[in-house]
Amino acid sequence: MAEQEIQREVESGVRVFLGRALVCLGSVLFLGLGLGMSVHQGASVPWTLGLVMTVFLVVILMARWQVRLVAEPLGQLLGGSRPRTIEDLPRAWSALEQENLDLRERAAREDRLLPSIMARLEEGVLLFGPAGGLEQFNPAAQRHLGLGAPLAKGMVVGEVFRDPDSSAAVQKAYRGAPSEWRLARAGRTLRVRAIPFAPAGSVSGVLLTLDDVTSQEALETTRQKFISNVSHELKTPVTAIRIAAENLQEEALPDSAQAGAQSILRSVDRLSLLLGDLSELSRIESGALHLDPVRLDLAAFLASLVKDQQARLAGAGVSLAVEVEAPEGATLLADPLRLSQVVENLLSNAIKFSPPDGRVELRVRLSERGQLWEVKDQGPGIPLADQGRIFERFYRSQATKAKPGTGLGLAIVKHLCRLMGGEVTVESQPGEGATFRVMLPPLPSRQED
Repeated sequence: MAEQEIQREVESGVRVFLGRALVCLGSVLFLGLGLGMSVHQGASVPWTLGLVMTVFLVVILMARWQVRLVAEPLGQLLGGSRPRTIEDLPRAWSALEQENLDLRERAAREDRLLPSIMARLEEGVLLFGPAGGLEQFNPAAQRHLGLGAPLAKGMVVGEVFRDPDSSAAVQKAYRGAPSEWRLARAGRTLRVRAIPFAPAGSVSGVLLTLDDVTSQEALETTRQKFISNVSHELKTPVTAIRIAAENLQEEALPDSAQAGAQSILRSVDRLSLLLGDLSELSRIESGALHLDPVRLDLAAFLASLVKDQQARLAGAGVSLAVEVEAPEGATLLADPLRLSQVVENLLSNAIKFSPPDGRVELRVRLSERGQLWEVKDQGPGIPLADQGRIFERFYRSQATKAKPGTGLGLAIVKHLCRLMGGEVTVESQPGEGATFRVMLPPLPSRQED
């Protein structure tokens, strides 16, 4: 059907071209002959009538050409039904006006809807334009920032927030990098997010959102204090239970009593491990833990890690392969205790879930883009539904509950990686093992040490 339509359009175009050519040729011949007649014999009535008819035909032809030039764009606007004659132009113009009216009404509805939505948001919203001035804000933003600092269009970031940290974060967003920070205002804590605003592809402003997180901050502080206090207070009775169980084992007791004392010791060990992990996680989350980076020889550090895992590897019947991609004599700038804690946690999990005679791989890659530590096992794998939650506190999937553990190891790994400026990710398919990747920032040059 499309080819036939194109063929008809082509044939119609050819006919129109030939018709125009013949009319123009006839007009030129008629005028030429008439001019010759007028020179030799003078103007006659037939020649005058012919001249008038020729001019009339040329005017009509030119009018039709002009209508076609106007009708084609109108036809595109009207969805392909272009007007064919002059009588169709009013209908086309009316349809065009109706479409314009519909567009105006739709734009007016959107203009009315946006302020209504902004006014009902509990989250504060501010939009700074390309010149750095405040262009839009909603009532929630004014409430969060306080009535003592009234907002007005045209205000710059320093006038709105009045602190250097906010100005630096907003400038970072103008460069295309989103940022988030906390802001104390009138006894409350605000979480501020700066998002580059780029509707046309390039950053033309910054969108800020304000959330009042005072209650969440207070709840988190209470939780951290509770965990810290509980873990600290339980260490003394746990130590006393251990001493009592060890004393019982030294006594000449029946086998059943000895087994009971051994069971108590195993439970005490698990409880001590849990309390240690809770205390460690609480210190990291509260900001009480600080890194102490030093220069480490990579080869010596890896040799120490492998040596510490030998007993666990032998007990599980698992082998460990180490692969290093780094320059000869490479060094690290890191906190040895915290970096080894991250890698040992991942190796411990890999060994725990690997089958007998399985293989665990540790890969280390140093480059200008950063450090990559990768631990791969041959275990049962992690279901996709669990991969987004395995770094949460106490979360354990159904497949891992049969194995001993506190459910805090990966949470500690995640927080330590963030403390070191990096991140940890997992890649796994059920039945094909799991690969954990720790990505840390690149090493600073020796001049920056």
